Amino acid sequence: MSLFKISDLESRGSQQRLRDSYSGIYSSESSRIAEAMENFSQFDSNTVYDIFLSHSYTDKRVILGLLRVLTEDFLYSVYVDWINDQELDRTSVNKDTAEQLKYRMQCCKCLFYVTTENASSSKWMPWETGLMDGLKHRVAICPLVSDSTDFYYGQEYLGIYPYVSEAIPEGETDKKLWINESSDTYTTFDGWLQGYNPTKHGSV
Repeated sequence: MSLFKISDLESRGSQQRLRDSYSGIYSSESSRIAEAMENFSQFDSNTVYDIFLSHSYTDKRVILGLLRVLTEDFLYSVYVDWINDQELDRTSVNKDTAEQLKYRMQCCKCLFYVTTENASSSKWMPWETGLMDGLKHRVAICPLVSDSTDFYYGQEYLGIYPYVSEAIPEGETDKKLWINESSDTYTTFDGWLQGYNPTKHGSV
């Protein structure tokens, strides 16, 4: 099973267009971001999302690539705050912003905590993670790595959560998302959303 590689996501985010309701992100970064914000803002405020993407806004370039992978390759719906709720000011920790994010998390099935070197400086990510853990008990770390790496080892409090990877199941042709506690303890993302926790398998 493989972790998401930053260079691959940056390349994916720079591609010309997204499919279906996410179409229209173009070549320049500013155009891609503006178009993504316009498209996502068309969703109803009561939309239920599969994934709440907790991340550092500094990583917006790679987040666009991750968004494409999750929505195009795996067909999941994803909430990204600066796209779906453009009025939010993540630079200011205030009650209104917190209440809106709390409402959105209640409308999401799980949270992916996107780890990069910028994540540790985020004011919101630890709060979002703790809140979603209490609301849904469905939090997973989504490591973004610089090299082709198969396994993730969480540090500090992040080590208590499982992590996300992608791989093609044996005998199949399409990739799936996986939720892992270790290299031999895992379950499919779909199963995890339904309440199944990672289980031990043979060594891989």
